[in-house]
Amino acid sequence: GINAEYGLMTPSISNLCCLSFIVFVLFSSLKSLPVTFSNLKPRLDTNGQIVDGHDGGAVIKFNGLFYLFSTQYGLCKEPTGYGCDQTTDHCGFREDHNISIYISPTMESGTWYYYGSAIDVDKRPPGVLYRPHVVWNPNTQQFVLLWNYSEKYAAATSLTLTQPFVLQTAEVNLTRAPETTGDFDIMVDDDGTAYIIYMSNFYISIEKLSKDFLSGTGEVSQIFPDYFVESPVMFKRNNIYYALFGHCCCFCLQGSGIIVYIAKNPLGPWKLQPGGDLACRNSTSEVGKDLLSENHESTEKRSKVNKRKAIPTPGQGCLYTNPKSYSITKSQQNSVIQVETSSGLAYVWTGDRWQQAPDGIKGHEPQYWYPLSFDNQGFIQTVEWTDEFTLDIV
Repeated sequence: GINAEYGLMTPSISNLCCLSFIVFVLFSSLKSLPVTFSNLKPRLDTNGQIVDGHDGGAVIKFNGLFYLFSTQYGLCKEPTGYGCDQTTDHCGFREDHNISIYISPTMESGTWYYYGSAIDVDKRPPGVLYRPHVVWNPNTQQFVLLWNYSEKYAAATSLTLTQPFVLQTAEVNLTRAPETTGDFDIMVDDDGTAYIIYMSNFYISIEKLSKDFLSGTGEVSQIFPDYFVESPVMFKRNNIYYALFGHCCCFCLQGSGIIVYIAKNPLGPWKLQPGGDLACRNSTSEVGKDLLSENHESTEKRSKVNKRKAIPTPGQGCLYTNPKSYSITKSQQNSVIQVETSSGLAYVWTGDRWQQAPDGIKGHEPQYWYPLSFDNQGFIQTVEWTDEFTLDIV
């Protein structure tokens, strides 16, 4: 049946079996498959509906399938002004937002199958949910799902990615968690040790997790010096650890930047990558008047469709340091997806394009995806706008 509130189909085991068969057919005769990712069109599920997956969206590959765990905002309407404005139905700030599961053999638009919710709303602690992340714990042989809510972090576990997750703790004990906490990410190192990078009092730091990934250990990094930052991402490439984050952007239209730190150890010392922010760009005109470059869908065109016009939020995202700046991605950092390709491991940066839904529906807000490139020293190169790109996925 159809979930009327979220406009999504109820999953069935037969459909999942069909998806697994498709994977077998696709890859039994092919060593790799070229997949094109478009930033000009919404990502669609197998029913032709826009994928309702945002805000931290973790993609994990398991048994030949890609699993997307993300925040599901549903069919409520975006605010008509600033992205963080409260609507009468509290769109974007509701306690019934789901942690959705989508499954795809290739991540290509049109192949994402909506499986359902990772954990029922009534089986998790009450609060507005953001930034779900799921990782495999090799120590316990379980999948661990964490999310941020009400300035806390909750954790649930499951033996598989499709069984309901079971709440293990309503408050993950972290060294700096008693303070105001928010966005986070989890990185599992090659030896099975997990680290959480998280925001506390608008600063970012990292802490080593316990072997079950359900609490902190008290082993912490330095506090990064940048203030008023969130949406951190952490990953490892060629024995270099990367920490990426940007200035706070509460559903802000203009998007945020990408500040990069690198280290040889997950707890540091961390050093700022030279070259500055990877995404924020200077604009010749006030962002509020003309935010978009020629590569982006115009705000004017969008307002004619929706009979309204979103407004860049002053002092947030790229506007925090420069009143004439905008993000070339026009989005806020979401996650970095690691994808095996015929030429090696690709690192695909993803960001949420707040206030830019084609029909004004919060759950239909699109994302920007971009394959990161690295120089010979391992520094991440400046991010640009691209209409589309292709990966040869193996």
